Amino acid sequence: MLNKIRAYEPLLSKTLPILIFLLGLWYFCFRILGFGLEFVPGDLGDSRFINFLLEHGYQWGVGNKASFWNAGFMYPYQDSIAFSDNMLGTMPFYGFWRLFGINQETSYQLWWITICSLNYWSAYFVIKRWFKRWDLAIIAAWIFAFTIFNLGQLSYMQMMIRFMVPIVIYSGVRLVETSSWKYFAIFLLGIVYQFYGVIYTGFFLMYFSAFFIVVYAIIQKKYWFFVPLFKRKQLLQSSTIIVVAVLSLGWLMLPYYEMSQVLEPRSFDEVKWSVPVLLSYFYPHESSDFWHILNVNCRPDVPLSWIHFTFPGMIPLVGLFSIPFLWIYWKIRRVQISKLIWTVSIATFIIFVFFVRTYDGQSFYAFMFELPGVDSMRVINRYMHVELFLIIIFIISLLTRMPKKWSVILFLLVLLDNSFTEENLIRVSKKQIVERRETTINELKKEVKPSHEAYAILNSDEDFFLTQIDGMTATNYIGLPTVNGYSSSCLPAFAPFYYKADNESLQFWLKSNDIDSAKVLIIER
Repeated sequence: MLNKIRAYEPLLSKTLPILIFLLGLWYFCFRILGFGLEFVPGDLGDSRFINFLLEHGYQWGVGNKASFWNAGFMYPYQDSIAFSDNMLGTMPFYGFWRLFGINQETSYQLWWITICSLNYWSAYFVIKRWFKRWDLAIIAAWIFAFTIFNLGQLSYMQMMIRFMVPIVIYSGVRLVETSSWKYFAIFLLGIVYQFYGVIYTGFFLMYFSAFFIVVYAIIQKKYWFFVPLFKRKQLLQSSTIIVVAVLSLGWLMLPYYEMSQVLEPRSFDEVKWSVPVLLSYFYPHESSDFWHILNVNCRPDVPLSWIHFTFPGMIPLVGLFSIPFLWIYWKIRRVQISKLIWTVSIATFIIFVFFVRTYDGQSFYAFMFELPGVDSMRVINRYMHVELFLIIIFIISLLTRMPKKWSVILFLLVLLDNSFTEENLIRVSKKQIVERRETTINELKKEVKPSHEAYAILNSDEDFFLTQIDGMTATNYIGLPTVNGYSSSCLPAFAPFYYKADNESLQFWLKSNDIDSAKVLIIER
């Protein structure tokens, strides 16, 4: 019987990864989107904002917008994109669908499916290549792509972009082992691309991967692994890689640096309350099925509890918290552990220690906060998008000797661990979003005149972000900039209009910028 099963293994190794991937799309993506694509993940705020950024990037890419950085909101401010993420790295995955005439909301849904797919296959191919176990690679890919942690992140769709994480971590390890310019290129340019995808994860990946390879180099006793990169044989390639990476990252980050000089710097006291407490790691989103009891009983007593959904699933959590106990066990029993396992366990646990705080706000994260760019981050549990893959590596590295017949049971446990119900999901009817967009566009088209240089939509009777994003969305279709604006930050003078969206705050903003209000089309709802 065993020989018959082994005879089918080449076929299984090629078909099962695809079948499990399709199962993941059905179970995770389409149960959230609806099988007729009736829903858009997230709410009417941040998720629509990400859709706006993708649409703006697409319009710029096809030549309908003169400037990428001036997205036409918060008029007359010019570099409004630099207030938040830019979505430039994955815009082609959105623009591809738009080129076929698919509307922006459906293209957004298809973009998200594409991102989830890339997350799965990135993790699968890296784990398979690394550990030579296609069965464990399937399990790792499922956790990485379809983790229960995603459920608390649906309002922040940009955070799903993490398919470069496995590639960068693996190439970093191979760089230490081989000192090859090829892995140096993948490592460095992979980090740059992650910045183009989402800046939060770019910073976390840059710092975590650098720390990881330093630990690995020390344990491997390859302290000077980087020296061959700059010897005659590889000097040209390595120098070219550095120049390309610096120029590419510089073009992207320069507007953000200039923006940081305009805005007041964020202090650690402002962000420390979003650093997870220990209980946050046991706090899943309420749509969790098997672990719903944790949502009820492990809600941390903190402000803004919804930014503390840090539960990555019980299997990754047990893997993370088992590390110090395994260190003790290995020491007492004198177990021979590979250098990779030592590296992963040390790096993973130390990173975790930096991302937990006491209830009175004490945290080692205060030291990391001093690193360049880190003070721009407000939602700190997003570090789990990178940390999760390190945990996965650790777990898989311990299971490489496990017989393949047990992989079925392990996969079923992973499926149960990450199960969820469709109740309480963070999602909005696509029909409602389309209606809001089309209503706003029609309102503006009826009123706009050649003398208008911009427009503003006012409504103080609904949540400010609804009105602001309505106004922003229309600018991609009207051809006029809008005073309306929504982002992760804004200029101090814009803040009153940002939160009120009324005529008084609008006039204050226009006067502070010497704008004649007669040239602004004002629509009061």
